[in-house]
Amino acid sequence: MTKPKRLLATRSEEAHADPEPVGVEPERKRAVIYLRVSTPSQVKTDYNPEGISLPAQRDACELKAAALETDIVQEFVEPGRSATSIDKRPVFQEMLAWIKGQKNIDFVICYQFSRMFRDSVDAGITKRDLAKFGTRVVSTAMDLGEGPESAMVESILHAVDEYRSKADGADIAYKMGAKARNGGTLGRAPLGYTNARDLSEGRNIGIVKFDEERAPLVRTAFELFATGDYSIDTLVEELTGRGLRTRPGRFAAGPISASKLAVLLRDPYYVGFVTYKGELISGRHDRLITDELFDRVQTILDERGMRGTRQRRHYHYLKGILWCGQCHDEGVESRMIMQWANGHGGRYLYFFCRRKQQHRCGARYIAAEAIESAVVDYYATIRFPGEQAARIRKLMHETLEEVERSHKLRHEQLTAELLRLDRQEENLLDLVADGEESSVKVKERLGVIKRRRSALTAQLDETGERLAFGAQLLEDALALLEDAQGMYERMGPEQRRLMNQALFEKLYIDESVADALFNPPFDELLEVRDAMVAVPTPATVHRSGSLADIVLGQGSNKGVMVGAEGLEPPTCWL
Repeated sequence: MTKPKRLLATRSEEAHADPEPVGVEPERKRAVIYLRVSTPSQVKTDYNPEGISLPAQRDACELKAAALETDIVQEFVEPGRSATSIDKRPVFQEMLAWIKGQKNIDFVICYQFSRMFRDSVDAGITKRDLAKFGTRVVSTAMDLGEGPESAMVESILHAVDEYRSKADGADIAYKMGAKARNGGTLGRAPLGYTNARDLSEGRNIGIVKFDEERAPLVRTAFELFATGDYSIDTLVEELTGRGLRTRPGRFAAGPISASKLAVLLRDPYYVGFVTYKGELISGRHDRLITDELFDRVQTILDERGMRGTRQRRHYHYLKGILWCGQCHDEGVESRMIMQWANGHGGRYLYFFCRRKQQHRCGARYIAAEAIESAVVDYYATIRFPGEQAARIRKLMHETLEEVERSHKLRHEQLTAELLRLDRQEENLLDLVADGEESSVKVKERLGVIKRRRSALTAQLDETGERLAFGAQLLEDALALLEDAQGMYERMGPEQRRLMNQALFEKLYIDESVADALFNPPFDELLEVRDAMVAVPTPATVHRSGSLADIVLGQGSNKGVMVGAEGLEPPTCWL
């Protein structure tokens, strides 16, 4: 069978040609062919740049065109484009527009209907629109001709193709979900790992193992960022200098970008988790870093407001401050993380211990709303009664007066010392001028005087500033604690986040707030409050020189608040 000719002229051009002689063969019909493969890999299966599938489809379409005694005037190729809807195939849309512009195309020839349509509605609408221009879609695998019976059978075939497409998609999604729930890695492993096959004992299982070249550098990325000394951009420069490169794939290997590094530092895959539809699942792969290192990095990223580009990361104003109370009782520090879950007709946010995913913690999932209420209730327990706050303020003002007197005395001492250094310097210069002392020795002694003068001057400048700052900090902390719960209840989510960060280093959750680790100076202020209520014995107050010692009149005296030399404010003020 002779293959059809490939014509370049259109009928509009032929209309201006000389009329054909009477008795010549009638004008041949015109066709276009449409070729498509679903994935880029299908065009990389042979030395031919088109792979194997596209040439095979073309041969079949050309044979079909010859059988229909039609000429192929145009070819449209869509390589590596998977789409259940024709709207997502640019070449297909280009073909439709071209056919409508020509208005003289008799056939669109495809290898199989499933190459063109995966949706029966798309098939019906497209074939109806093309029929207005006298164009019929023909399959090389099955051509039933024209007529109502043929149209009915083709409609059934399109529905079958749609069902198979959706069934295959559901099957793939189910298998991917099952693999993820069993801890398997979906798709290409993250940087620092590499995909491999386990072929031992007759098996052929996809596994993930460390990339010997890149894994140490990825671990170094976490370690360096955890120091707090690097930004994302400076860390990119450091890692590039140390030789970190992406893996070659669609693009050649090269330095990691800042955006990719930000995502990498957020990825729980490196502590042994896979993520599937927003859920963290304990993975089968080996962890690259420890929980502690990962948590330090997340804290720094949170503080800097860097969220990376992961769309499934959730925001909540309590995120990052909640820790597992059960693990804390066992002497283990484990952060609580978030997860959305569907149930009872809605979508709900839960907090749970990270070690629970590794089956190392028995604490249950707790609804975010329950924890929010528990934190509000806990604020009531840290309230600082007004009379106690007044006592602290009175003591603080008395101590400030004593410190000011001590500071004035010390200021006089330092000033006198500076004058003495000035006289020493002048005497040394006179000795050099008279030739009674070598210039080398004098230079050394002048250096000692210069350094001493700088140290004394710095003391004069800083003592007053530190004192004022410490007093104002205590005043602000007292004001906050006097109505902590009321203030917290009136705040919005972002204000609550900032207030929690100011007061707490950690909140331990076990159904309710089981314990808390406070930031200074709130830790010492609350110790004072509890000590006042308990009226402790000397053995009860265990922090020598603390604010509680001073308020209760224990320890030495109020001089403790200003240090041995009467200069330094208490630690809790700084």
